[in-house]
Amino acid sequence: VRIKKGHRLKLLLVAVALILGACGGNDGSVGTAGSPMVGGVSGDELAEAQVMRRGNGAEPQSLDPHRAEGVPSGNIQRDLFEGLTIEAPNGDVIPGVAESWRISEDGRIYVFQLRANARWSNGDPVTAHDFVYSFRRSLDPETLSRYTFILAPILNAEAVASGTMPPAELGVRALDDHRLEITLRSVTPYFLGVLNHSASYPVHRGSVEAHGNRWTRPGNLVSNGAYLLVERFPESHIKIVRNPYYWDNDSTVIDEVWYYPTEDSASELRRYRAGELELTSTVPSKQIGWAQENLPDQLVIAPYLGTYYYGINLTKPPFADNPALRRALTLAIDREIITEEIAGAGQIPAFGWVPPVINYTGQQMPEAAWTQA
Repeated sequence: VRIKKGHRLKLLLVAVALILGACGGNDGSVGTAGSPMVGGVSGDELAEAQVMRRGNGAEPQSLDPHRAEGVPSGNIQRDLFEGLTIEAPNGDVIPGVAESWRISEDGRIYVFQLRANARWSNGDPVTAHDFVYSFRRSLDPETLSRYTFILAPILNAEAVASGTMPPAELGVRALDDHRLEITLRSVTPYFLGVLNHSASYPVHRGSVEAHGNRWTRPGNLVSNGAYLLVERFPESHIKIVRNPYYWDNDSTVIDEVWYYPTEDSASELRRYRAGELELTSTVPSKQIGWAQENLPDQLVIAPYLGTYYYGINLTKPPFADNPALRRALTLAIDREIITEEIAGAGQIPAFGWVPPVINYTGQQMPEAAWTQA
């Protein structure tokens, strides 16, 4: 038996003195560098130097949005790139590069109107052709993406990813420079949210083709998000600065973000407490209680989509062909003790795969209302 987990509650420690007024969202939550919701707070006196130093866990695997996986890479990519849609602090899907869209009556065809002022960090316009190239590249077997399944709702996406159909057959086409049409294989209510995933990010074709595998290096990487890459020293830091060509640059407040890799979460917390970092999202589970008691104004615990679960090999005894035993085991697990006494960071007992923070209509198992008594 192994304990597995999806994503978890998001734990952030934020040095309030620097961040107040710089990253506050309209709902009072802490935003992220590069989000178009950054700023938006009036009346606060900003720090003279708008520089954020943040811990980032392990060294990022890659900065190529179509090849990278993992949280450390994702944190940086969200600052460097922007998809057709983005996520607001409250979780709503809102316009990104696409300023608007319309959906056909049958729910299968989406036409996106791209912003006329969307630019790459070198000043080139971001066009519908860039997205066609990028969707095809993301699904091309030669790209070796781990997230091709994210784009599965697009017509012919699975066939392209498996190599049985050429990328040109993908259900994505440019109607003109600023209109992009995406055809789905079937109605997919969550599709707009898919377009905020890194698998859907646009990449600059000229940079990729000119530099090959080195296109993500400083000086080579051309991005379309709120920031651009200027330094990367493995096991030391990654530095990004404001992209002056970003369409919403006037709303960006933080001028520089420094990402510091720290493999050990306890060490990262010590760096935060020593003032070396303004933000860390890796709080050791054994120190959550301490942080809640001693840093109540700096600790933010926000919902983070995912589920912890026990993984059991159902092909071997005693669990194989024994549903009664499996049911007895799930009834014996005290979820309240695990969430309240062991995890202790606000997790909630799970009686289904989909967390209740998801806006959906569903039913829980009857056991959800039972107690351990």
